[in-house]
Amino acid sequence: ASCVFNCGDEESLEHLFFHCPFSHNIWGSVLSMCNIQRPISQWSDKVQWMLDHARGHKFPTLVQKLAFAASVYHIWLERNRRCFKNEFMPAKEVINRIKHDAASKL
Repeated sequence: ASCVFNCGDEESLEHLFFHCPFSHNIWGSVLSMCNIQRPISQWSDKVQWMLDHARGHKFPTLVQKLAFAASVYHIWLERNRRCFKNEFMPAKEVINRIKHDAASKL
């Protein structure tokens, strides 16, 4: 199946969440919002990094965990919106929704 974000590549977990230009743009903004300076990596690397660095209940750690969860949720939601409803939301709006969800949980 082709990527629903119209980049021309085949959809996979890695591609959908990290390598597609659409989601890569979203992750870049979210990492910047969390003051994380690291390259966008593969799914398993990202999860392991979160397990290693997002421990505890301090405010920056909580923001990172919420932003990670909201990012995965909203990228998947946008994928399904495009697949099943033929509706398209720009990356900027997805980023705004991630920020809103993370902020409302704080």
